[in-house]
Amino acid sequence: MRLSSYDRGNRLRHRLLFGLTKLFSAEMDDVAKVTMKRPVFFGTPFLRLAQAVLRGPSAWTAGERELMASVVSRANDCPFCTGIHAGIAAGEIGWDPHAWEEGRAGPRATAACRFVEKLTREPDLIGEEDVARVRAAGVDDDALLEAIYVALLFNLINRVANALEFTASEASRRASVTMLRRLGYRLPGVFLCEEKLEQRT
Repeated sequence: MRLSSYDRGNRLRHRLLFGLTKLFSAEMDDVAKVTMKRPVFFGTPFLRLAQAVLRGPSAWTAGERELMASVVSRANDCPFCTGIHAGIAAGEIGWDPHAWEEGRAGPRATAACRFVEKLTREPDLIGEEDVARVRAAGVDDDALLEAIYVALLFNLINRVANALEFTASEASRRASVTMLRRLGYRLPGVFLCEEKLEQRT
């Protein structure tokens, strides 16, 4: 269920920011709005995790991690996250992010994508043979763990996005792709100020 309070913002600074971004046809996306709504409980921890998982030091390129993010999002039937992260992946890797299904992402990334897709769709069926298959493609245990962190992150945010009915116009999606490619998963601290952990109406 989409909540109107997320679109309005809690604070004057949020309402001003939302208004300015709309004015310049680059409206803040729904993930950013949710992180600002509950910065202590959700926003700051989530953004820190996202920045570390998707832009921190890794055996995977940023484009490969975004590719995995789009795979998990599609497996969860989350069009909002699929569209944005497939767009980032396409910009980073320079080709259609669905090419991994034909093995055109290279053996390591293809194996990792297949693994996180199965982990998302059928977690109870993941077994030693799946781990052996991804290792045989050249993915060591540290790289596999990093891929699993991508799956964890997006299995979380996909559920939030679907539960709150996140949407994005084509212009908003393009703006989000551009911003995330340039700036990563950060928001200025002024928009993530501390708040009391209390139930609000």
